[in-house]
Amino acid sequence: MAGDWIRIRRGIRQLPKTVAIARHLCASREFMNWWSDPVRQHCVTNVTEIVTFENVTRVTACALTELWFAVNDVVGEDCRVSYMALSDIDDIVGVPGFGQAMLEVGWVCLHDEKGLVFPNFSEHNVPSKMRSEPKSAAARAKEYRDRKRGVSRVTARHETSRGEEKRREENIEEYIPAAPVPTSDPARPSRSRAKPAVSWSSDDGWQGITPADRQEWAAAYPGAVLDQELAKATAWLRANPQRAGRRNWRRFVVGWLQRCQDKGGTNRTPGNRPDDKPAPTVWRDRYQPAPYRTPKEAAALAAGLKLTEED
Repeated sequence: MAGDWIRIRRGIRQLPKTVAIARHLCASREFMNWWSDPVRQHCVTNVTEIVTFENVTRVTACALTELWFAVNDVVGEDCRVSYMALSDIDDIVGVPGFGQAMLEVGWVCLHDEKGLVFPNFSEHNVPSKMRSEPKSAAARAKEYRDRKRGVSRVTARHETSRGEEKRREENIEEYIPAAPVPTSDPARPSRSRAKPAVSWSSDDGWQGITPADRQEWAAAYPGAVLDQELAKATAWLRANPQRAGRRNWRRFVVGWLQRCQDKGGTNRTPGNRPDDKPAPTVWRDRYQPAPYRTPKEAAALAAGLKLTEED
């Protein structure tokens, strides 16, 4: 709950006043008796004889936290708690001599009247009386709706002002004559007109092929007879209607003629290409086997051979 929350500072165990309280407790006889067993393990002058000083600082930090929790609900704005004595601090934290140790370091003071004063109590936490009450879910939702409506009103006002400024600018532009824009630049050469589109349909065939196109294609693909290749293309397109939905028919014709030229032209010998070369001869084609001889014929041939010796 928000009312039970206090702010615990980081490194509170290492604060100089915390260390001073722990040092005062180490030399306190009632603290030594509380920590040790007088029969089995007795402390003579200091509790550090049986325990480390770090453990004493940890106990001090825990006791301070418990005390602040308890005082947080009753302390006033003047940091005073009425009808409270030092012994009450020992009872609250469960450590004998703790109130006197806090008095030694100045974390608590005796008031003239009945009660104690905790100087600078807000250094470690905020008293409950000074803390604002937490908002309910309904209050937070109402604030959100109010903020949203405020943003909407501001946005609408800005949009209205922008609309009025835009209308004023449009009215001003109506009275400003437009600058004359030249329709053509005599110094700039006119762009060449695009070539007429070549088209094909199943009923009308090829359309839009000009004499200039025929001359250009004849020079580029001399082996292709244009009329025959166009007739072949028409037959192929009618046999493949799903491929007839083309838009760039000029590109289709050029690709058809290019493939025809690469294969040797329209009137080519079947199975040959103009760049075909005869297959190279291999050693098997030049090999001629020797005539067969019987063993007697081979012996007679060997006897007739004369061997010469090198000098």
